[in-house]
Amino acid sequence: MSGNNEVNKWTAKRIAAIIGIVALVGMYIALLILAFIFPANSFELFITAVGGTVGITILIWLMIWVIGLFTGRHTIASLDAMTSDQDHDKYGNPVPRKPSGNIDTIIFDIGNVLVDFSWRQMLRDKGIPEDLIEKIGDATVRTDIWNEFDRGVMSHEEIVDKLCDNTPELSEYIHKGFDDFKGIVKLRSTSIPLIEGLKKAHYKILVLSNFSKGAVDANQNEMSFLEYVDGGILSYKDHVIKPDHDIYELIIKRYDLTPDKCVFIDDTEKNVIGAIKAGIKGIHFQSLEQMMDELNELGVKRI
Repeated sequence: MSGNNEVNKWTAKRIAAIIGIVALVGMYIALLILAFIFPANSFELFITAVGGTVGITILIWLMIWVIGLFTGRHTIASLDAMTSDQDHDKYGNPVPRKPSGNIDTIIFDIGNVLVDFSWRQMLRDKGIPEDLIEKIGDATVRTDIWNEFDRGVMSHEEIVDKLCDNTPELSEYIHKGFDDFKGIVKLRSTSIPLIEGLKKAHYKILVLSNFSKGAVDANQNEMSFLEYVDGGILSYKDHVIKPDHDIYELIIKRYDLTPDKCVFIDDTEKNVIGAIKAGIKGIHFQSLEQMMDELNELGVKRI
């Protein structure tokens, strides 16, 4: 593959340059000889030399432009040569430009950052009485046992049973509300455009989230933003959760990250502190505007 690129590069650039140089030198020599033979026509020959220089230069430019048009390469003759979104290596292969500033990787939490954690609305949609919703929340999502969904060691059914054992008077509603997680997250309309804008500005985009298999499997459409990111860690797959130090070390190692060139965004402050302890810059998410302001302060720009 590299050898073919070398040939293409030679053909597209060097041969065009050699043809132009040979043509110019040949024209100058011919006109110099004619000037000695016909000194009375020296001015006309000078004008011919100037016109020929301009004409040959334009011809070379057009040759390079046509080559770029047919090969799909971004060349110096491209109409948007100064606004290319890619550089090229020595073989002509496209290489994304590095972002300006110190940050090159942005790591997002998912819940209440890219999606809404909509457990209350999910319970309402499943017919749970309004006056029981906060009580059920205290017995489920606000307990330490809830973290086991994200850790991914126990089965979904085992965890629901444990929640019911702790609050048997609510077991009927806990089963009704949490036997499946359909509707527990809602994709924010701003998330995919945000990711696309940052990727166009050449940032690597990763996710790092305490997340359960049940929530992913039951909400494929709401999780569609995952198709746009460059990777990341969902806790249930690796059986480690934030703010454990191991999860931050895992993403650093897995994606060969330079910690101080990364920024992690999470709506839970203790998770941000965990990232900072691992050497990653952190933003405690409170709103999209606040997050963008803090990213801008770090030199991060989106397109």
